[in-house]
Amino acid sequence: MAALEARLGTARADRYLAQLTSHMSHGPGGLTVLSTSADELVVDLGTATWSVRAAPQELVMRLEADDAAELEQQSARVAHRVEQIARRDGLQVVWQPA
Repeated sequence: MAALEARLGTARADRYLAQLTSHMSHGPGGLTVLSTSADELVVDLGTATWSVRAAPQELVMRLEADDAAELEQQSARVAHRVEQIARRDGLQVVWQPA
């Protein structure tokens, strides 16, 4: 399984996690929330699994998929959504191999 990870430095990690959890709980685009807690969200994207964790001073995201092409496609989709939500703080998602 291929995986990518991104670490976004922010003092508002818990706020962004709460916002993403609220947004994803509506199941946009057929997404399924697999689990939520005070510090983590796990979402089934259909062809990939995305986890978001709020850590002190950073939001840690991991994306896993069986297929490299799907991983690339889903990484762009996830990055776009997170960057939209975090646009006021100018956060940029930079994926690294995990």
